[in-house]
Amino acid sequence: MNIQLTKTLKIVLLTLSSLFISTISFSQNQPEKNEASKGYNSSHAWLINAGFGFSNHGVPIYIGGEYNGFHPDISVGGVFSYHNRWDNKHNNSAWTLSALGNYHFNRLLNLTSEWDLYAGANVGFYGYSHNATGFGGGIQIGGRWFITDVIGLNLQFGGGTVSGGQFGISIRL
Repeated sequence: MNIQLTKTLKIVLLTLSSLFISTISFSQNQPEKNEASKGYNSSHAWLINAGFGFSNHGVPIYIGGEYNGFHPDISVGGVFSYHNRWDNKHNNSAWTLSALGNYHFNRLLNLTSEWDLYAGANVGFYGYSHNATGFGGGIQIGGRWFITDVIGLNLQFGGGTVSGGQFGISIRL
């Protein structure tokens, strides 16, 4: 058990390190976008999300980020969530660390940058306090309503191993 946990921890740390290095590399040189090439993000390449989730395993909290500097309709990113899991006898905690990709339908549906409708897939690791760990994936569909150019509300529904519903705030950077 301890050897498996150590191996999983190494994989998680390697994934986080790779994501961090990629983030720094891609943020060094962001090309200028003209008005016609803007996607859902209104010229903001980064998006930070945080809030609460809903599942049959308790109420998770989550934080994540997305980058859409590659293509105006596609974003890639990651999300980390943590929650207590109640099973009527024990109070166990759980976590997930997932990579995700979304397609944003705003240009296709001719929506303003106030709205962001998307669907995508995720894959990642999960672990429970009783040493059970694993690898899984899922799909998600969601939307954001930006109250200002920078701050918005998000609602997302998902299915699969590491996905669930989420409600929170989104901040464009």
